[in-house]
Parts: sequence; structure tokens; C-alpha cells
Amino acid sequence: MTSLSPVHTIGSQIVEAIRLHITRDKRKAKGLALDMINRVGISNPRQRFDEYPHQLSGGMRQRAMIAMALSCSPSLLIADEPTTALDVTVQAQILELMKELQDEFGMAIMYITHDLGVIAEIADEVNVMYLGRVVERASTRELFKNPLHPYTQRLLKSIPRLGGGGRRLEAIRGNVPVPLNPPAQCGFCSRCDEFMAGACDAAVPALVDMGSHHYVRCYLHSQESEPTHA
Repeated sequence: MTSLSPVHTIGSQIVEAIRLHITRDKRKAKGLALDMINRVGISNPRQRFDEYPHQLSGGMRQRAMIAMALSCSPSLLIADEPTTALDVTVQAQILELMKELQDEFGMAIMYITHDLGVIAEIADEVNVMYLGRVVERASTRELFKNPLHPYTQRLLKSIPRLGGGGRRLEAIRGNVPVPLNPPAQCGFCSRCDEFMAGACDAAVPALVDMGSHHYVRCYLHSQESEPTHA
């Protein structure tokens, strides 16, 4: 709802991107927009073309956003929290749609989310970031099977599980530090149970390959540090 203009129709917003990057011809641009609306699974494309965002459901608005993003056939789609505020059923439909369109367009998707369940469903490779730095990188299967960084481990422990027997979720203590002019140290050290004085708070650990293309930025696994800049 917040990404779409409330005073312009869905069709006009998709056509705008097409006319900027593909063709200036209004009729051809409308035809391409209608085709894209149909391909993302929105029923009655001609009717939806002339409707405003408030007339569509949350799932339909998300599909309209995907249609707009794919209208110029990108080689990379950056999806920032595309399933936020959607119920589980609609979320599953959107994820399935994105997979189908990825195969159809032959594009890569960069998926940005805090939902590890979605990551497990859609991603091939995962970069776990904290305070603007990648702290762990691995294939999805490897990351969930063998998390190495304390932050990744705590994230996975905070996921609700069926049959938990009423066990409390493990929250990460403390707060995220202010990201402006951070000191030369591990960004997670103030919240880490494995904190080592004189190491974690003295330099920024380097991102090191631990084998099988599994990278981690932590002094628990390597003593290498990022080079300092004068």
C-alpha cells in the first residue's frame, strides 16, 4: 500500500515504467502492462488496470508491484521484504509466483528479509548481515545445518517451532549499536555470549572461508582481521 501511489491507477503506474525504458508508444505500453498483469496471476486484467491500490487486496497489490518490477525484463530483481504483512497463504502464493517468474525470465533474485522460514524456502545462498557487514555466507542448506557465527546461531534459536512444549524463545540480549562511525571492532561483540576481550573489541574480524564456500567473520574461527585504513 505504501509503495504504490494512491492517486494513480495500477495500470498507469506499470505503464510509466514501460514508457520510460521500453517504448514511448502508449498503446503498445498498455498492451505490455496488461500482459504482465495477467502473467502475475491478477484476474480480470482490463478491470484491474483501471483500479486504484485501495481497491485491491494485499496479495493483489503485491502482485501489481511484482508486475511493475518485471515489466522491463530485468536480469536482477531486488525484493526487499516482499511478503511483509501478508498472511501465510498469500505469502506462499507470492513466493511460488516469484519462483515461476524467475524461471520464465531467467533472472536472479536478491531477497532481503528477516524471515528465516522464507529464506529456507526460496534462497540458494545466504548472506547474514549485521551492522552493515556480512558476518556469514553459505549455501542455504549449509547455513541451516551448520551455523558458525554467534549471531546466526541466535537467530536460528529464536524461530518458533511446533511441539516446543511451551519453551520460551531465546531472545538476543542488548540492542543494535548506533551504526554511525562504528569503532573498529566486531559489530556484534556487545551482544555476544562468546565475547573475547582484547580481540573482539580491538579489530574487525575478516570474512574467512572455512571450507565448502562457507565464510564467517568471527574470531572464534579465525584470528584474521580486516586491514586498517589510515
